[in-house]
Amino acid sequence: MYIDVIKKSYMARKPKSITKISDPLLDPYFITKDENCYTVNVEVKSNKDHFRSSGKTKTYTKSLTYHTNFEQALKWISNEKLHTKKDYKSLDSFLIEFKNIENQIKNYIDGIRSTI
Repeated sequence: MYIDVIKKSYMARKPKSITKISDPLLDPYFITKDENCYTVNVEVKSNKDHFRSSGKTKTYTKSLTYHTNFEQALKWISNEKLHTKKDYKSLDSFLIEFKNIENQIKNYIDGIRSTI
């Protein structure tokens, strides 16, 4: 009986409700909010030609990180979007891209704060 109580306390439970927050500025990521935290997610499309697939393409949601507030989730996304996998020929070109992404997220956060 004691073991059953322990198992039940460690079992994941479904959230009561989930809010999905998506925007083209956040692509390919989106944020979900439940009563506990903000989760950064990404949609993953499986490859139908993969040897483990049954010849079908599936799309599923993958949770990446968990945050206590919305601003932390947005900051994580902005940092992740800086991993562009591009070759920059100069520091200036990287900094321009960095500032662009940073300003987009900052404007987004400021816009949210002004409506609250």
